[in-house]
Formats: sequence, structure tokens, C-alpha cells
Amino acid sequence: MPSNKKEGIIYGISICFIMVFFMGLLNISIHLGGFNLNSIKTTLIAFPVTFVIAFVLETFFVGKINHILLDKFTSKTDSINAFILFNCFFIVTLMSLIMTIIGGFLGGDNAKTIFSEFFIRWPRNFCAAFFLNILVAGPISRLILRAIQSKNTPNENTNLSFENNI
Repeated sequence: MPSNKKEGIIYGISICFIMVFFMGLLNISIHLGGFNLNSIKTTLIAFPVTFVIAFVLETFFVGKINHILLDKFTSKTDSINAFILFNCFFIVTLMSLIMTIIGGFLGGDNAKTIFSEFFIRWPRNFCAAFFLNILVAGPISRLILRAIQSKNTPNENTNLSFENNI
């Protein structure tokens, strides 16, 4: 997990990038009647605005609520896997609720349509986002983070003294 602000930002950008792209692709493909070149093109066009909205929401609003919930439901003695699972559940729940509504508006739906279809769209978005986060975005982002952290930590073998080599 991130150990400082810089790592936190890199981790947040990588996970947000993956989640926004694939959740956008899913919802746009459904809205356009299937996965095709047009759905990919529309996803790429909508991506920058959606990414900024999602990143700002997660950083300044959802992330703060997530930390409060993590403090209530996890402890220092819990495994890293328990922490990851709770973190994923809280973030996905809050972000999928908010982004289901925002995505509807960005997609051109009126408020009546968004709220009348909310209980169809949100469960689908939650399930897709949860498994995307657990199986794809989280592991890839942690892999990126580990690569950065290992690059920043000095190699233990470079500091060996002459006596240690005898």
C-alpha cells in the first residue's frame, strides 16, 4: 500500500484510470446496444472528463469517508487482505452510487430516467466495479506501486562491507 503522498497519488491515478475506462466502456456499450468500435470511440472521448470527476470525487470526498469507515471496521491486527477487501468494498460502494448518477447525466439522460433506472443500473455497476477492482485494477495498481517502491529502496547488497564478503 502507499507509504507517502506521492505513492498515494500514483496508486490513485492508476486504479482510477483502469476503473473509469472499463466501467465507462461497460456502460457506454450497454447504452449503445453492444460492444463495438463506436462504443470504444465514445468511451475514449468521454474518458478525460469522467476521469477528472472520478479522481476528484475519490480524492476529496469518498477517500475521506473511506478512511473513517476503515478505522471503524479494521484494526492493526487485521491482515492486509482484510484491509484490501474492506477498502475495495467501501470505495466501490460509494463511487458506484455517485458515478451511476453522474454517468447518467454525462450520457445525456434526464433526471427522471436516471432515478427511475437507478436500481437497475447501480447493482450492475456495483458488481462489475467490485470484481474489476478486486481482480484487475487493484492487483495492477499494487504491482505498479511495488515496482515504484522497490526502485526507491536501495539494494541491500550494495552496502556490504569488505568484512561481510570474507
